[in-house]
Amino acid sequence: MFKSLFSKLVGTYFIIILITIVVLGVLLSGYFEDFIFSRRADELKDDITDLNPYIEMYAMGVLDQWHLYNYFKLADRYKNSTIWIVDDMGYIWLSYASSEEETDKWKEQQLTAEEFAKIMEGESIIKEGKFGERFTVPVLTVGVPFTIRGNIVGAIFMHSPVEEIEETIHETYKSIWLAAAMSAIISVILLFFTSKLISKPLKEMNKITREFAKGNFNRRVNIKSKDEIGQLAFNFNAMADSLNNLEQMRRNFVANVSHELRSPLTTIRGYIQGILDKTISAEKSNKYLSVALDETKRLNKLIDELLDLARIEAGEFPLNIITFELNELIRRVIISQEERITEKDIEVDIDFEREYFYVEGDIDRIQQVLYNLIDNAIKFNPKKGMLSIRTWDFEKTVFVKVKDRGSGIPKEEIRHIWERFYQVDKSRSSEDRGTGLGLSIVKKIVNEHGQDVWINSKLGEGTEFIFSLKLAEGS
Repeated sequence: MFKSLFSKLVGTYFIIILITIVVLGVLLSGYFEDFIFSRRADELKDDITDLNPYIEMYAMGVLDQWHLYNYFKLADRYKNSTIWIVDDMGYIWLSYASSEEETDKWKEQQLTAEEFAKIMEGESIIKEGKFGERFTVPVLTVGVPFTIRGNIVGAIFMHSPVEEIEETIHETYKSIWLAAAMSAIISVILLFFTSKLISKPLKEMNKITREFAKGNFNRRVNIKSKDEIGQLAFNFNAMADSLNNLEQMRRNFVANVSHELRSPLTTIRGYIQGILDKTISAEKSNKYLSVALDETKRLNKLIDELLDLARIEAGEFPLNIITFELNELIRRVIISQEERITEKDIEVDIDFEREYFYVEGDIDRIQQVLYNLIDNAIKFNPKKGMLSIRTWDFEKTVFVKVKDRGSGIPKEEIRHIWERFYQVDKSRSSEDRGTGLGLSIVKKIVNEHGQDVWINSKLGEGTEFIFSLKLAEGS
């Protein structure tokens, strides 16, 4: 029945409003009916109380019947009431009605003991009905004791036709249900437009998702509100930006991988082809085979780093967190690079704030981080450059800084340094160029440890990388 969200919202709201209005209408109708009957009963009781002194004066001969009936008419006030004065035996010895026929009709009639006994005991009664079938139409009857000089000598009854009260109630009902109908109409109009406002951005998002499925990530939702729907639209647009960036990264990644693989493969194929075709002499073949071997090593490194990066991003690179001594690990990595350091005549400056720094982490992965950062520092250092390594701690965190005295990184390129395949100096030879994946792996490994890595660089002054690790308990 309700296929769209809009129709569901409108239908649900309408049913809720309808139920609410009907329940309120029924409750208010019942309340007003009780209120009006109670109010009329109180009015009749007040009228009887006001008449009691005049009836007492009439019974004592101080007031004549003509004047008493004038007071009766004044008390009646268009209520079309009937008034009985009953003695202690239950006989109606005085009555009043709007017509003389009705007035004379009740004289000398006797009430049953059940009808006036409670009044003689000092209680008041309120009844609704035909009062023992004495009236042809339902009436509201109020009876109170009739007193002379404080003594109960009979009862005073006042009967008011229910029909007139019901007319008032019906008018009240009309007002209630008219107000309910108007409220329902206004509510339906408001909820119609409200539902439109809610469903419109959702429909737009649904339409845009179909565009996303086709590979078009350029569409965005028009945000006009700051409520939950507006926040959803904002987040939807943010997701679209991320998807667009991801798609662009995927394309760049494929292009970069293709380029990184094609270059060494082209070199290897060219040299091997030259050797096979005898274009390259036998004397030079060993040299070019050595170059081809280096290219295969670079390819192998590239593939290993791609696999590492993929495993880290897929969560398939679990960390084996242990406590190990960081300074010793740094020494081992530097020793492994001793030949390259000596070859470029680089001065190594090591500054460990404490002799031992025990940290928590995956020792193999942190060794990979250190290797990549030190490898970069050696690679970008000039001949007779400087490699500085420092460790210190602050608030249960150990910091490691690796600094070189290379040419530095331009400010506008620093934010791209963590991107895959990004290389600052693209003019370097294949010997000096890396894969462009090392720093991406460094950042992801450090982040996987719940820590961070920073870069500071100035042109002509070199570059420094700083990363943090958790200091082991008790260190």
